[in-house]
This record gives sequence, structure tokens and C-alpha cells, in this order.
Amino acid sequence: MEELVTCPKCGNEFSFERIPVIDVKKHPVLKQQALDLSLFRVKCGECGADLMFPYPCFYHDPDKKIMIRLIPDQFTVYDLPAAPVHNEDEDTLRDVRSIHSLREKILIFDRSMDDRAIELLKILTVQQNPERFDAHDPDVLLLADTSEDALSFFALAKDGNDFILKTPLGLYEQMLGELDRLAIDRPSCFQFVDNEWILEQFRKKQQS
Repeated sequence: MEELVTCPKCGNEFSFERIPVIDVKKHPVLKQQALDLSLFRVKCGECGADLMFPYPCFYHDPDKKIMIRLIPDQFTVYDLPAAPVHNEDEDTLRDVRSIHSLREKILIFDRSMDDRAIELLKILTVQQNPERFDAHDPDVLLLADTSEDALSFFALAKDGNDFILKTPLGLYEQMLGELDRLAIDRPSCFQFVDNEWILEQFRKKQQS
């Protein structure tokens, strides 16, 4: 699907290919391109600027029963292409606002982890380090990698010196226990499972 875009640096207009449905079963190469963000990256042929053009699309992994809708901030759900066939009763359904959040969700679900616990862990980390992190930035912490005993997050620091933050895997497991203790349900429809969603679930439990 070709789209005409304009380089914000020099004003040059050129064609950019959108992939409306990133079906990683039919086209496995698209998964790595989503992870390295090359699906959204293009170089201007006139001035050579490296540009990012996020666009509304679906990420679909039928084997893992995962579907993610990317709805960048300047778009709405009505800008999405036609949805691929999926099973709302079985599939994990998520919405994300940025290509970085899309990459994070793919990493989380590839590792069979719970994104609710990841978001809760990120909230705890930011709250414990208010001098280092901007709590209002939705991408202040993003899962970058995992190992047998730790989670690595790409951290956006207030002072601009971004870094990799390593967190013991045990803390993630504690967050899983907290979700079970409070009986925080998994979403059954498309949902932005982010820090705002987690905090809202906790508020509802406190009021009930």
C-alpha cells in the first residue's frame, strides 16, 4: 500500500509503503522489521534524512494468538485498515500508541510474559526514582531484553543521559503475585494496557 509522504526536512515528496497487516505467520520477515522499526523508517532521497512514519496497522501472530493495533497519537481507531480474522475469545488483544510500545509488546509476548506485570513493575520503578524519570512520559521505560535472572529496560532519563536499567526477575514475579492477590483481570477486548490502565484497575479494586 503506497502513500505519498513529505520530508519534514526539505519538503521532498516521495512514496512510502505501508503494511496494513503485519502477519508474521504469512510473512515471518515482517516480525524482525517490526522489532527493528524498519517497517516505519525511510530515507529521503533528496536530503538523505532518516525519517520515521508511524501509521495505523495491525500486528498479527496467529500461532501465538496475538493481535496488536498500532494507533499513533495523531490517528484514531477509525484510521485502522480492515481487521484480519481473529478470535476475540482466545486471542490476546492490545492497543499501542507508539512504534516503541509495539516493539515492547512483541518482546513481552514472545517471552510468554504478562504485560500487566511489566507495567506494574515500571510504575514501581518510576515512583521509586522520581528524580531520574519523567512519570508523564509513556515510553520512559521500555522492555529491551530478558535473561534468566533479570529484565533489561531502555530508560529515558530526565537529564537526557538514557541508559539500560536492569531489574531482578524476582521483582517481576512479585508483580505477578500482586496481580493475582488483587484479582486484576486480563482484558478481553482491545485495550491499551499501560501505566494508566494498571492504575485504573487498582483504583477500581480499592473502591469495590
